[in-house]
Formats: sequence, C-alpha cells, structure tokens
Amino acid sequence: MSNLSDKIITVFLDKQVLILKDTEISFSLVAQGFQCYTDEVRQHAQSLSPALFQLSINKDKSVTIRVDPIIDICGAFLSGRCHNTVKSCDKLHLCREFGHCTIQNCRYPHDFNRGQNRNIVEQMNCQNIDSKLLVQLIRLKKGVGKPIDRIQSFSNTRKSPNYKQQITNIIDIDRQVDISFPSLNYAPQIDMEIIGMTLNVENHKIEKIIQESENEYFRRVTIQLEQINDINQLLSLPIAFFTTNNIKLKRTKTVVDQTSFVLKTSINDRQTLLAENRVRLYISLLIGNTVAVTLINLSTTNEQIFLVQCNTNIEFEKVYKQYQLKPQLQDKHMSLIQIYECDTIMIRFSDDKKIMKYDDIENIIQSARMNVFTYQLTDDNCVEIEFISADAFKEWMSTVEKIIAKFRVIVTPIISNLDDRANSESSNNTIAQNIQPVSMEKPNTTTITLRSEWAMVAAHPIFKVEFKDYIHDELGGEIDINENTVTYTGNFPVLPRCPTNEAVLANKTNNYMQKLKYQTFNDLKPYHVNILRAHSNIVAFDRVQRNDYAVAAKPTDMFELKNKLFPKRNQSNGTQPLIHRQSIDKSPLTSLSKNETMNKSYSLSSLTSINTTTSIYPIATLEQMSMFSINTFENRLQQYLNETFNVKTIIERNTNVDKSRIIIRITGETNDVDSAMDDLVNLFLSLRTRKFDDKTHGNWTKIEEATQVIQHHFILLNLICTCQQISLTNVIVNYFDITNPQFGVDEQQIEDLINNQFSSATINYNQQTTSSQFMKDWTILEETIRKRNDYKKNICLYNETNTIYIFGVTKLVKEFHQNFEQLKNKYVPQSCKVVLSPKQLKYLTNVAKNEFNKLEKQYKTNGCDLSLVRLRQHGDFLAPVEMHTKIKDSLNALVQINEITFEIGNSSAFEVLIEKEPERLISLVRSKCYLEKEIRAYPIDIPVPKAQIVDLEDLAKQSQNISVTNTTSINVGNSTITIATGDLTTQRIDIIVVCLTSEIMRKSVIDKAGPQVQAEYNTLMSNAHQAIATSNGLLPCKRILFLPWQSSPATLKPSLSGFISTAITHAINNQYKTIAFPSVGCGKLGFDPSIIAKYMIDETKIQLGKINSKLDVSFILLPNQQNVYDEFVKYLNSNKTSPSNKTNNQMKLSYAEKNIAITLISSNDHYLQKCKQEILDLAHSASHTTTLTNKDDMVDWSQNTINQYYEYCLKQHVKPTFDFNTLTIELNGPKDAVNDAEKYFYELTADIFKQARNHAVSRGVIWSVEVTPNSDIWQQYSFKLNGVIEDAYFKRFPHLDFVNDKQEKCRIVFGSKEEQHGSDVRRIRRKVIDSSLPDTWEASDQNCKRVTLQSLSKEYQDVLRQFNTTMNGHYTNIVKIERIQNERWYKQYVAHREEYKRRDGNLDEKLLFHGCLKASSNQIIQECFNRSFAGVNGVVYGCGVYFHSHASYSHQYAKTSGTNERTMFLARVLIGKTCPGNPQMKVPPSGYDTTTDGKHIFVVYHDAGAYADHLITYQ
Repeated sequence: MSNLSDKIITVFLDKQVLILKDTEISFSLVAQGFQCYTDEVRQHAQSLSPALFQLSINKDKSVTIRVDPIIDICGAFLSGRCHNTVKSCDKLHLCREFGHCTIQNCRYPHDFNRGQNRNIVEQMNCQNIDSKLLVQLIRLKKGVGKPIDRIQSFSNTRKSPNYKQQITNIIDIDRQVDISFPSLNYAPQIDMEIIGMTLNVENHKIEKIIQESENEYFRRVTIQLEQINDINQLLSLPIAFFTTNNIKLKRTKTVVDQTSFVLKTSINDRQTLLAENRVRLYISLLIGNTVAVTLINLSTTNEQIFLVQCNTNIEFEKVYKQYQLKPQLQDKHMSLIQIYECDTIMIRFSDDKKIMKYDDIENIIQSARMNVFTYQLTDDNCVEIEFISADAFKEWMSTVEKIIAKFRVIVTPIISNLDDRANSESSNNTIAQNIQPVSMEKPNTTTITLRSEWAMVAAHPIFKVEFKDYIHDELGGEIDINENTVTYTGNFPVLPRCPTNEAVLANKTNNYMQKLKYQTFNDLKPYHVNILRAHSNIVAFDRVQRNDYAVAAKPTDMFELKNKLFPKRNQSNGTQPLIHRQSIDKSPLTSLSKNETMNKSYSLSSLTSINTTTSIYPIATLEQMSMFSINTFENRLQQYLNETFNVKTIIERNTNVDKSRIIIRITGETNDVDSAMDDLVNLFLSLRTRKFDDKTHGNWTKIEEATQVIQHHFILLNLICTCQQISLTNVIVNYFDITNPQFGVDEQQIEDLINNQFSSATINYNQQTTSSQFMKDWTILEETIRKRNDYKKNICLYNETNTIYIFGVTKLVKEFHQNFEQLKNKYVPQSCKVVLSPKQLKYLTNVAKNEFNKLEKQYKTNGCDLSLVRLRQHGDFLAPVEMHTKIKDSLNALVQINEITFEIGNSSAFEVLIEKEPERLISLVRSKCYLEKEIRAYPIDIPVPKAQIVDLEDLAKQSQNISVTNTTSINVGNSTITIATGDLTTQRIDIIVVCLTSEIMRKSVIDKAGPQVQAEYNTLMSNAHQAIATSNGLLPCKRILFLPWQSSPATLKPSLSGFISTAITHAINNQYKTIAFPSVGCGKLGFDPSIIAKYMIDETKIQLGKINSKLDVSFILLPNQQNVYDEFVKYLNSNKTSPSNKTNNQMKLSYAEKNIAITLISSNDHYLQKCKQEILDLAHSASHTTTLTNKDDMVDWSQNTINQYYEYCLKQHVKPTFDFNTLTIELNGPKDAVNDAEKYFYELTADIFKQARNHAVSRGVIWSVEVTPNSDIWQQYSFKLNGVIEDAYFKRFPHLDFVNDKQEKCRIVFGSKEEQHGSDVRRIRRKVIDSSLPDTWEASDQNCKRVTLQSLSKEYQDVLRQFNTTMNGHYTNIVKIERIQNERWYKQYVAHREEYKRRDGNLDEKLLFHGCLKASSNQIIQECFNRSFAGVNGVVYGCGVYFHSHASYSHQYAKTSGTNERTMFLARVLIGKTCPGNPQMKVPPSGYDTTTDGKHIFVVYHDAGAYADHLITYQ
C-alpha cells in the first residue's frame, strides 16, 4: 500500500462491513501500527467521495463513512453486450478472473492504465488507488447488497443444507446458452420445466439457470449446461418446435470479430467532419490495399464513428501497430477499437413521429423471421432486434438497402467493443470533484409509470412488500411507490437489451408483475364483492366501472377464487348469474405509458338469458392473422358461428397496441359458447401452409406481385386461402384443411391453379450492349403491361438487373414473352466479320487511335462493340445489322495505308541511340506513321595493329601456355588451331580433353591429376556415357573434360565430329579461351593418322567458324608418334591462308556490325517521305568521329594493352584506328561512347598502366644491390623499382636516375653495373629467373626462400583440403602454411623426374605427408630429406625416408615443440617402380625405385626422389 486511502479501504475489506465511523477506522489503523489521526481519515475519505464513499455527520460530530461506490464493473462487457462504441459506457471493463487470472496473454483488461478504465478512475479521482483493492471494495458492496438465490438449479439443491455453498459454484460462460421462446401471451403452454425435460431426454442436462427476463413478445433464459460438449451439439439444430411456437438457442459467450473494427473521433464542429474518401485512404494505410472493405457510418452528433467490415480476417495487432505510427487524421485524434461480432440492430422510423407497431416489426423482419432471436421495443418508434448468430445478422444486412427504402427506416448496428486501446494515451479529461467537507450528495433516482392493473397490485399491502423485495434483490436499491409511479434509488446493473436505467427498472417490474394472473369480472353482485374482500390478503382488486372489477392474484389463488365466485352448475341452485371474461391482454414492457387504459368489456344487453358467458380466442400466429386479410373470411366466420351455435361473435383488433392484434369474442349460452370455441379451435388447428420456392417451382417466386395475382384468383374461385411472399425467393399459401367442411380447401386445387392456370417467363438482356432505342422501346413495353387494368390480377412482372420475370395467366405470359423476344431480336447486336491485316490493326492502335475512338464512341450508344480488342481477337464487331455497311465503310476509310521500307547501314551508333533514347525516334513519327524496325547483325573483322615494343609478359605466356617441342598453327577467324608434340597433362591452358573410352589415357591423366580428380570421376561415373568435367587437381590446366568416343570404322567421321563439337561447345558455354585435344585412334586402334587429322581439323574449323569469340585450339600429340604429328601438320598446312608463324599475322577482332531496316506505315504519303528523311538525319547525327593527334604514349603500349583498348572500344560500339606513323588515333561511334573511349585512352597511358607494363617486362629478371661494398650480401630492389630498372635496361639507356625507398637520389650506370649515391658506390647485379621453376613461386635471388601463404588463396585451400581429409578433429588450429622455394633442390628433383619419364614413359608422382620435429623441418628445408637420419623412427619397410598418404598417420611423428606447435611436410614423391619392403633393405631391390607396405606407406632412397612443396605448422 502506497497511501492512506488504500489503508482505509483495507479496513473495510478486513471487517467485511459497509459502514464505519472515522474513529473506528483510525483505531484500526493505529492497532496495525500505522499512526493516523481521525482528521486524516476524514480528509482522505472526503477526497474519495462520492466516487467510493458517502459521508454523513453524526450528532457527536463524528463522521459515518458508508461504502457506496459510484464506480461499477460492467457486467455486460464479458458477454459482449456492452454497447460502448455507440453509447459510451461509464463502467469498468475487467477480466472475470481479475486479480487471480492464470491465462497467459489474457486479452481482457487487468488494470486501469489505459483506455476507458483509465478515463473512469481519473474522472473519479481514484487513479492512485490500488486496482485490486478498488475492485474488492466494489465487489464487497455487491456481495453485501445482493442475495445469491437468483441462480436457480434444476437439481434438488434448494433442499440441501449446503445449498448456499453449492449455488456459488463458478459460473462458466463457455457452457452457457441463451434460450428464447414466446412470452406467456403467445405460448402459455411452454415453460422452463418443459424445456428442461426436453433437453434432459436428449442427454443435455441443465446445471444452472443464470438469468431470466420477459417482455410482451419473448421470454429469455440463460442456462448453464453440465458438459461443454453439449453446446455444439445443441446449437447444430438451433430451433425446436413446440406446436406452432418455436424455441431458439444461441451461444451466450460472444466472439471477437476477426473481420471488423471501429474508428471514431470527436466532432468539434460540422466543418471538421472527415471526408469518407480520406477515411478510406486511412483504412488502407492500416490494413493494406489488398483487403476489400465495407464502411458503415454510425456517427452521432458528438462523434464520427465508422464500422469497418473487411472481406477477410485481419490481424488486429498488426493493424494497431500501423495505427500507432499515425494515430491522427487531419489533426484529429482517431480511436481504434476492436469489437465483438455484431448480431443486434436498432431500427427506427425516419419519421420520428411515427409509432413502431407489432405489424411493422413483423413486416420488416419477415424475410429473416426464423433467424430472429428476440426483439424489444425500446421506445415508441424504435425496436432492437437480436439475431441467432452473427452470420444471420450479416445475411439480413446484405439486403438492408431494400428494407431501408421500402419501410423508410434507419438501421443501426449495435456494436460491443473490447477495451478502447487507442484512447489509453490520449485522454486527459479528468473531472475535478469539489466537495464540501462531509457533505452528502443525493443518490440518483429513476422513475417509471405503472399501468392501472399494475398500480393496483403495487398498492396491495402484501404484493407491495413482495414487489419491493424483488426489486431490491434484483437491483440492490430501494423503490418508493406513489399511486401509479415507482421511484428507484440506487445503482443499476447492465442488462442485455436494456439501454437505459428506465428500461432496466421497467424490465424487472414486468418480470414481477407477470407472476400474477389478471382478469376482469363483469356485473358482480354485492356478495361477489364480499368474497373478494374476504380474500383480500391474496387478491388485489379494483372497480373499473359500475359493477365491473379488475382482479389480480397468483395463478393458483385465481383458480380457487373463480370457483368460489362462480360455482359449477350442479351446485346449489345451478345458476350462474354472472358473465365473466378471461383477459389475455398483457401489454409489452414498453407499454408502461401514462396514456394507456384497460380494454373495455362489451355490453351484453342483447342477450336476455342470465346463463350467458363470454369467451375470447386470441389470434396469435402470423398464419392465423393472415386469414383475416381475406375480407370474405371474417364475415363468413362471424355468420357461421352466429348461425350455427346461436352466439354473438365480435372480431376486434386491439387499438391499444396494434391493429393486427386480433381477438375473437364469443358471447352466448355457456354450452353454445363452449361448442363455438371448440369448433373455432378445430378450425385453426386445421390451418395448413404450402410452400413454393424458386428452386422447385421457378423464378416466379421472386415476383412479389405474383402473390396478388394468385390471391385475386383465389377470391374469384371463392377459396379461403392467402398467398404471401415470406422471403426474396419463397412464397407460402395458407389454407384450412379440406377436412373442415365450412372453410376447407383441397390442396390439389391450389396446386392445379398455380401450376396449370399460370405460367412464368424469364427474359435476359444486356443493357450495356444494347442501343438507347432498344431501352426506350423495352421500357415502353414494360409500362404497357403495368398500365393494364388487370395488372396484378392476371399479369405482373419484376425487373432485375438485365432480367425481366413475368408471371400470370398463361395466355398473357406467352403473348408478352413473345413481344420481349421480338424486341431483343430487332435490336440485339450481331457479329460482322471484317478483314484487317496485322499492319492495319497496328496502324489503328498506334497512329489512328483518336479517330478510331471517335468512331467507337459514335456507335456505342446503339449497343455496338467496336473495340480494338475484339477486332484483334475475333476479327469482327458487334452492331445491329442495319449498321454493318456504314461501320465497315468507316473502318476501311481509316485503314487505307501505304508503306515504305529503307535500310540504314553501319548503324551501330544509331542502334545505341534508339536503345538508350527510344523516344527520340518515336517522337519523329508519332501521330503520323507507324514504325517497325528490324536490327540485323553481321560479323566484321576489325584489324588490331601490332605493338611497337616487345611485351615480355606476352612472350612468357606464349612460351608457357604450351609445353611443346614442335609447333605449327593457322588462324581461323579470331581463333587459332595449333599442332604440337608434348604431354597433354603439362599444358597451362584452360581445359584439356581426355578420351573417356581410352583406358590408358584416362588412367594416366587421373593418376597425374591426383586423388581429388579420382574422387570426382568416381562420383560422376554413373553418367559414363555423357561428358564429365572435373577440377584440375594437380595439373596446371583449369579443368579436365572426359568425353566418350565410339571407335567403330563405320561411324568414324560422325563420332569424331561429335567428340570435337561437344568439347568446343562446352568451352564456349563456360567462357574458356584455350583448349587442348589429344589425337584419338592412332595408337592401339590403328586408324590412319591422315584420316584422323582430316576429320578432327575439319570439324574444328567448322565449329570455330560458328563463333564470334576467340578460342585457341591445340592438338597435343605424343612425342614418340612423329608420324601422327607429320600427318596433322601436313593437313593443317594444306588449309593455311597465311604464314605458319601466327605472331607475324595481324590480329583481328570480330565485331557485330548492325544494319537497321525501317518500315513506315501511314495513310499520308507526305508523312512517309518526311518521316523517312528525319530518321536518316537522326541516324547520321548519331555517329561521331574524333581524331587524337600527337599521342607519343601509344608507342609504349604493349600488344596486350592495345588488345585491351580495342576490346573496350568495340564493347562501347566505337571503332578505333591506330596510326603509328602519324601517332594518331581515330575513334568513330556514338558521341558519348567516343568521349568515354578517349578518356580510357588517357587512363591506360597513366602511371598505373606503365607500372603494369614495367612489371610485365621485369617478371623474368631480378635486380639487386650489394648492401655494403665487397660484402657479397645482396638486397633486392622493390617490385616497382625493379620494373623501372629493367625497362631502362631493355631500352638500352646508359643510366637511370631514381629515388630509392629511403628517399635518396641515386643513379644506376648500366655500363659499369654500379649504383651511385653521392660519393657512395655499390655494385648491382641482374639475375634472370629460370623458367623451369613453378610459376606460382615468387621471384627471388636467394637459393632458398619460405613464403607464407594467404589463408584465402587457392594454393592454401588446396593444401588444407588434403590435410583435412584425415586430420579433421585431430588438431585445433592451423598456425601457417608455407611454400618451400629451394631452387637447387627443386631442379635436382625435376631432373630426377625427367629421368623417370624417359625411362618408363609414365610418371607415378604422389603427394604424401611426412611428420617431424620443428628443428628437423628447418634442416630439411635447407638440405632436403637426408637418408642419414633413417632409422630414427623405425625401418620396418627399409632404411629410407618414410612418407604416408594419410596426414593422420604422419601426425604421430610430428612431435610438439616448446610452443606446442607441430610441423608436417606435404611433399611431391616419385614412386616409380615399388615393391614390399623389409627392415634389412638398405636400398631397394634391383629394378625398383621405392618400397612400400602395399597400401599407404612409401620409402624413398634417393635425396632427389622427393621435394617438400609445403610445410604445415599446426597445434
């Protein structure tokens, strides 16, 4: 507790009392150890008055504090019946389990921190009160003020001593059902006992009756079932029938509406009203523009309220998040409210003075009568209608526009909302409470007026006490009765369907008064009055006129009283001198008006017999009342009863309530009256209903006036029947069964009349596609029918959208049906074929569209369809036949076109222009001509000039790309074909091709490529007859392509063609630039090499002729097959068109030049010529030429740079021309592209490109300087400076001046090989790098160098992948991987390898692992693998250096160092011929190179037999 107010409330809660003095509260707080003075208690209690407490001053000056909270908890909130959205609720909205709720993320409010709850507690100055204490205080008042016997159980718990404990069981709304059935006026034979037994028979047991209420029309009971499963079973058939009245069920618990919500804002003045289109845009912002919504305006004078109904479920939380981003609209705060599903509407007449009557209600809801749960008049011109479900409500609302128009009413949905979240942060309207010290405000009072018989009961001394107790028990307050007025003092609970306090009080008053029986006795004698007086303790009575008395008593007492007043005939003298009338008039709850009077009894002076009586038969159902709409029936019924039973019959309509409330009053001798009543009962029991619907009987049931035609013929045939339309598609006929001789009708006669005498017809037409004249004649024909004298007697019709329904006498229906069809045939548009070429249609669409639209609009009023869409898709138009010729002529005039075609050559620049700026071309022909263009590309060769200097890097690449001894080549377009001898596996090109069906070739390549390629190949073997592409493995190429080849002599040529074409296609598709083939079929297969050469070279030329890109193709032939090489060269030379040395040929680049063919179409020849010339001028202006002069730098460009520049220009559609004699460059192409090419020229001549050239020049050379004179210790120049020095040396400069890395000005004198810096002179040297070293090595002038690899490099990843094959999980970290560059050792290894190759032809080289100590690894790097250390770790397989294919095995020998690091070599090992080893072997046996364990261990005996490629340091 944070304040004294909380402590004061706690005292009341601890004592469980409602009244305490201030001194008592003070003493209680002091006893709790809280020092508090009486004045402080008064001050805090006063601050909470009148919100929570009422204060009064006593004679002893003390103050009595009484708990009487104005704040209350809304009982209707949880059931969804609180109409807070439309009518603001002033009560707290709380979770039923407030304070002890265990539901996670419960959606009901549990505090007063936001929305409506916050507004209420702030207005009452209770925002600082603990919320739980406040709720407990309110519940304390309710618990003390109300007894709990309002909940009744169908079990025998009232007799149990623990009854009070049992009935306080938890009320579970999930097991509750509302029941609606007719009031006692209409169904006195139905009560809850019957309903309970009926449900029990179906095994649905009622646990409790929660609440009961009644108005004039309905009784409503809320029950709780024992089992929750009973709810769904019971609601699956919601309507049960008891005789002619029905019982309806619905779920008590309301459901949150997942498709709707409410937006509202206050209205300051009418000028600030939000426009509906603005609100709709705001809604789209909240829910997105893909959801369709229906907007219903529920605005009041003070607030704009919009009900938003969506066509699909929405996530309210997402909507609320969007709302939080924009809670205002047009500077007005918007409230976003989540609501329950709506099932109730309020209907009132547009005319406020018009009174809502019973007939009006029934007519309004006639189409949905079976779906109405209850209705109740809330005032004289307003009714509240509740449907059995939200779906039934929506179905009725779908037709509400027709109902509003037909009955001129205002329909308002009644919305029940959840907590108003959107107001939680915005409402600051706190109402200040200025209360004088200890002053008491007078409680609110509510007054209603009783009608006369209820005022009589309220004046009765016993009934008065019962009435007061009943109101106190139900409402908690007190009433004061003054004649015919009742004044209530106290608070009100919220009752379903009672929007005002007056309605609540009237509802409860009605419930009590209905417990009594009311009758009027006429012409009572004095001794009868004495009997009434003798029983005045149980009877209330009052004289209404003369000797007529109104009497009220409980039903059992009324029965005994009647026996005493009117003994049976066989008693005493057998006479009954009095006439009595039993009144069933029980006016509705809303009839508690001051103008109401009792019905007067009719005089019976015409009946002379004293043994006369009067009985009343009420007409209660719609079917019964419908019979009285027949004028002849009422007269015939009166005549029949009067003449047959000698009684007097009066049929009257109750003017106090509604004209249609019919009562039949029969007066006469008792026996005669009884007989007449029996006959009357039998008559209405024989009432039958025949139903007709559109599915079974045709569309005529949709025609409301059809019932009048049928009724007219019923009257002509003197049949007592009524015909009514009860819904949009259903018609019923009410009639008395043929078993009744006076009024009965044979049902077959009704069937014959409707089915045989009448016919119906349905005529469909399309108003949008018909002419105005058609609609005019159509309307005239409709009016002709409606103006007939026998309309609604023999003929009627109903007009829907594009449909006419006719009903009536068969002859007339056929006649008018034929008239309508003739009218359709006359005006309906017919198809007319018109032949238009595609070009004419394009001309209409793009050029003559405006003229065509005018033509289309001209004929549209006549129902014609002259659209371009129809002309394109169907080749016709729709129009009345008489217009066909005229429209065709107009169309032909529009499409009289001519065309011209011309070509713009060498128009790449123009093609670029119209691609980037298409509007420039279109603007020339717009509205004049239709333009079609076709761009045709054809290849041309652009010669590339030869560089004026030698590009060392280019030369190095050419020497390294193909490792061959003999070569010859020719050019094929941009590409080359080269014949060479050598090893296919050593070629440094993009892709090598291996014959899949040659086992020797395949195995040799895979062995050299290594285990990775072997694994990939094995995986892809399932598709062995298809191309297989693998990675390069250990080979210098980029990819290996395995292709199958069929070696049959019969299919030699096509099989070789397929072999070559498949490989070249693969290379082009993957953007490779070089490819190498072996010769196939020239070995063991023995094919003629000349034939193989011819077929393979011819197919290669064919494939290269098909491509525009450059591809260099090599045929690598085995060195020992000189005859094969000679045949390939011989055939290649026979195809040469230029010298064999391709470096002497001028290079050419293929370029796709463009020609653009233009076609112009127009109906105007002048436009054709004018547009042609403008297009030619535009094409000429698109091409731009610039000449760059005095460009000395171009002389320094390498061939690679020139090629790069030419390729760049051609991509930009610029054609360059270099002239080294005049040092000029001409650029021709699009202007912007020419400017870009000029800029690119200057970029290439910048320092960065000079450095690149210098780097290319110096790659094969290293320049070093002696650190100190005569020290023989050398230091390399920087990479950049190394290139500059080599470039100067290559150009034969005598010296070179430069600034070194220390910013010292130095000069190199090439003649003396010295570097001069002032007086210091140091020697320099130039070292040419051996080209046999791997190209991955870094240049160095040292014999041995260790290079740490970058972790992201391919080389690093390749080594790591092999290491991880068996070492995953055996180490924690790779410290580094180094490349070992020992030049002397590597050259020895290469020489040893070449010896193996010369000796065996095939090379067996493996990548194996060797683990060792870190110190040993340093020694190995300097001195290679030394056999003198053999035997340190064992000599099981011989005395040599041991290697293993699995790194995990070598790991055991890689012992840790002081830094916890291990070292392991990945080495190249020459296996050669190997055999199993043993410990006695010092060298391998004769004829063998190595020994092995037969699986993974290999022992090397020669120092040059292995080379340590990489050292792996790891932890």
